Amino acid sequence: MNKIKDFFYDKNDIIVVLVILAVAGFIIYTRIGAIMEYPEVLAQQAAATENQESEEAQAAQSGSDSSSAAQTVTITDSDTSSSVAEKLYEAGLVSSASDFEAYISDQGASDSIQSGTFQIPSGSSDEEILNIIAE
Repeated sequence: MNKIKDFFYDKNDIIVVLVILAVAGFIIYTRIGAIMEYPEVLAQQAAATENQESEEAQAAQSGSDSSSAAQTVTITDSDTSSSVAEKLYEAGLVSSASDFEAYISDQGASDSIQSGTFQIPSGSSDEEILNIIAE
């Protein structure tokens, strides 16, 4: 019995390292598919954003009356409150990106902004816009 006890006592460090390596290897093995697909997911998101921007540009060039129509704005998971404010400014929904970003910060809604595609009526107030895009 003492021989077994001495063996584990002497080899304790090696056993711990082997267990840690086994666990790390198992985690990597089970997640390798998601790791390898990640660049493709990013490319698809970038393509979707480019398509949305080109559609918005075409709609703006077609001469449609933007004051009576709703504007489509797409917000991604990676967008910050600053980039959201810039998108809203580019869509003509807010008069100043920096003022709207400050409004988001003042309302404490920086973490509440949802990702997705939103239809926002032109002429909406800052409060109405924030209610549409935030939880």
